[in-house]
Amino acid sequence: MLSDICIGKYIPNDSVVYKLNPLFKLLSVIIMIISIFFINSYDDIIMLGFYLILSMIYSDIGIKVYYKNICNIKLFLIFILVVDIIFFTGIDRIIFDLFKLIFIVIYASILTYTTKMTEIVYSISKLLKPFSNIIPVNDISMVITLTLRYIPTLIEEYNRIIRAQKLRGMDFDKESLIGKLNIISKMLVPMFALSIKKAEDSANIMDLRLYNYGKSRSSYRTFKWKGIDTFLFILNILILIIVIVY
Repeated sequence: MLSDICIGKYIPNDSVVYKLNPLFKLLSVIIMIISIFFINSYDDIIMLGFYLILSMIYSDIGIKVYYKNICNIKLFLIFILVVDIIFFTGIDRIIFDLFKLIFIVIYASILTYTTKMTEIVYSISKLLKPFSNIIPVNDISMVITLTLRYIPTLIEEYNRIIRAQKLRGMDFDKESLIGKLNIISKMLVPMFALSIKKAEDSANIMDLRLYNYGKSRSSYRTFKWKGIDTFLFILNILILIIVIVY
């Protein structure tokens, strides 16, 4: 069920990972994902997996939450497995591809779980600041953030429609795969209508708060880059170099 999907949600906590600079966390995810694409040996998997496990532990979020995310992408894992088997890429390549997808999902999950949407906006703005004379940095960062924010919102609306249908006697869980796909297709119209309404409400709220598109904006909070951020950033770069070179 879509109710188990946690992508895009922020989970309040006060662990070590939460206190890291949001810009570092965004840079770390980008560096780690680049490293993941260069996985070509079991040593790479062990090194990236060890760093990932430490990140999960210090995020102080239950392992079950991350495990649930892995279970939610099982169809994608099966698809990758089938494609690799069809093209007979070898056992090692199949294992590498499966771990790549799992690592990417978990690294992205750590970012969204431990970083507020406002902090992600701040990080994207800072990351794109050198290009502010070419592209509207603030607008792009806001669009990306709203996109991430609306993932759990759409899932919540979907679950609300499912509960309403169950109260009318529909047993969604007992339907076949084709039956479920047929039901979901019929729900796209009300979900789309609700999404438009939510978007209009958000636009009205931004207008009431005098959000000016294309204008430079100041930050209510400033996030200091600390020594631990520098140390971990250098560590990330070293991991990237090791994975690419060796």
